[in-house]
Amino acid sequence: MSGRGQPPQRVGRRTKALEVAFIDVGGTLWPNSWPIRQADGQGRRERIAAAMAGHDAVVIESLIEDLLRSSRPGDEARTITTESVMVVDAVELINGCLARQGLQSDDQTVSRLRRAMAIPVHDAFQPLTGAVELLRTIRELGLRTVITSNTYWRDAGSYWDDFRILGMAEYIDAIVTSVDAGHLKPHPAVFEMAMRWASVPADHCVVIGNREENDIEPALALGMQTILVYPDDPKPTSSRAHAVAPDLWACARALRDMLGYA
Repeated sequence: MSGRGQPPQRVGRRTKALEVAFIDVGGTLWPNSWPIRQADGQGRRERIAAAMAGHDAVVIESLIEDLLRSSRPGDEARTITTESVMVVDAVELINGCLARQGLQSDDQTVSRLRRAMAIPVHDAFQPLTGAVELLRTIRELGLRTVITSNTYWRDAGSYWDDFRILGMAEYIDAIVTSVDAGHLKPHPAVFEMAMRWASVPADHCVVIGNREENDIEPALALGMQTILVYPDDPKPTSSRAHAVAPDLWACARALRDMLGYA
């Protein structure tokens, strides 16, 4: 987890005691998937080599090939998805590749390789329409914003790099991923870790996400307010969320209503 710890200045007056918004990423703030570019594979090769600097060059090259083959990134027709869950856990995958090359595994090495495998966003990548405006609205309403995302390679540090590139980092107070929490949503660990950072009870939190099973249901079980959004998904047939919004502009309006603003 990573955060800045500085609460935003509160403006106006509201009637309900919400203090923090927990926001999903894939399908919520940016698209569920995007195409793999030709340069992404080479970028991974360079980052892996840098992460393993000091080891024999032949061994590093063999490790690179094993990691790329094991995670199937070579097919440039694939897309990077923010929602997929690979069969093999990332730590298990990395440890297996290290072992096959006769390399020792430790937490720091695994963390470096995991970040090296995370394909960063780039200057042509765009968040979903209204994403920056939603984050700005949350700040203007006096709430803090914590990213709460399921990931495979990305940790909080990787996400901070992404959001800086996208010009969104200034509106985010902390980031908690499933990598950092040790469990994928719908396990409550991501939200529980976010609550510990924010030092607030569940009923002072609102969860904004695009997945009923991963975002809405675990949040409701913890006693949080919820908004289901679907800017990059089909319209849901039903939802238990307190509000349902087709886009991020409507989500901002729903949040204002939830807070009791006219």
